[in-house]
Amino acid sequence: MNTYQATQALLSERAVAQMLVEQEIAVEAEAILNSLAFTTDVQSFTAMAEQTDTDAEFERLVASLVQDAGRAAESVSVAVREDVHHVRFVSLPCCSRCALLAGRVYRYSDGFLRHPNCDCFMIPTTVASPLRQSPEDLAATGQVRGLSKADTAALAAGADMGRVVNVRAKSAGLKEAGRVLARAGRPTPEGIYRLAGTDRDEAVALLAQFGYIR
Repeated sequence: MNTYQATQALLSERAVAQMLVEQEIAVEAEAILNSLAFTTDVQSFTAMAEQTDTDAEFERLVASLVQDAGRAAESVSVAVREDVHHVRFVSLPCCSRCALLAGRVYRYSDGFLRHPNCDCFMIPTTVASPLRQSPEDLAATGQVRGLSKADTAALAAGADMGRVVNVRAKSAGLKEAGRVLARAGRPTPEGIYRLAGTDRDEAVALLAQFGYIR
């Protein structure tokens, strides 16, 4: 499995660089990733695998760990580039919960609110990104699922989309994915972001100290 995690980390690092090139954003990385640092140690993986009862559960565990390695590598690849952030991009059509967050800009260290089966993704970019989506435009063009006729009429009349969606979805189920802050005594990238707070230089220094970049 470690091979898959390391490969996913490398792919994520390359994807960040490529997406910035496609946007004609010239920001050099201050360090390169150590892909092996994003793998799960044998002891931790064994403990997690012992909690699975079926082949399907085991396969979901492996897929989740590989995806986690890719997400962590992507966040680190953004962190080592000054003034680069993430913009939330929704796959259309989308639900009203995600439409409300479309185009929102996040720091590399911010949590990502999602619901079960959410297919939104984050694009590395600058704050002045041409990729930012407008929730109002998405609703006006019929790209938002789950809106009632009354909701649509209210929005067309100029109602605030945030109020319309939040009135209907106080228990929308959006939540930040569970954060693992340390494994085998070593902080994960997310744990490092928690330690560094808003100090990117400190975050980069800690990422180097714990072997995630070189």
